[in-house]
Amino acid sequence: MKPKNILYATFILFIFTLPAGCSSTAEQQITAKPLFPEQHGWDLRQVSISDADTTLDFKRVNCVWVIGDENRPSDEPRVTALADKLVTMAPQGVLAIERERYNDFKVGDDSFTRKVILTFKDNSSYTLLIGTPAITKPAYVRLADKSQVYKVDEPLFMKISLNAGSWLAPEEG
Repeated sequence: MKPKNILYATFILFIFTLPAGCSSTAEQQITAKPLFPEQHGWDLRQVSISDADTTLDFKRVNCVWVIGDENRPSDEPRVTALADKLVTMAPQGVLAIERERYNDFKVGDDSFTRKVILTFKDNSSYTLLIGTPAITKPAYVRLADKSQVYKVDEPLFMKISLNAGSWLAPEEG
């Protein structure tokens, strides 16, 4: 083949693959919609996070996040960031898996890494089951009353601390 024909063929190949590459990226961005498109972090009234043994409650009292039944002051920016990320989470895609495989992704009703209950000011409530299987890097999320499992690339969801002390407001000194 002549060098001119090779250059021409390479150019044509580039032209045809460019739109395909761009469209798949655009499609991924379009499908990454938040799970709660009508809600915002400031709409939350309470967040309960638990594992098999421990539960940690955050409540909004007079527009300020507090921890537990004692209403201990929280590290407000950190809790606000967590609340915002939970509400605005945009999954990367839906995994089509059978109900029998939920435990493999740690998003089963009884087998999860973290269970998060979001209660909004309008009294609506959603339960998220967050799974972080040991063999994979991404986290997985399933709404408790739904069958879809979503892949979420958010480092915060990999290990949400249930140690109340780590969420308390820093002591002034």
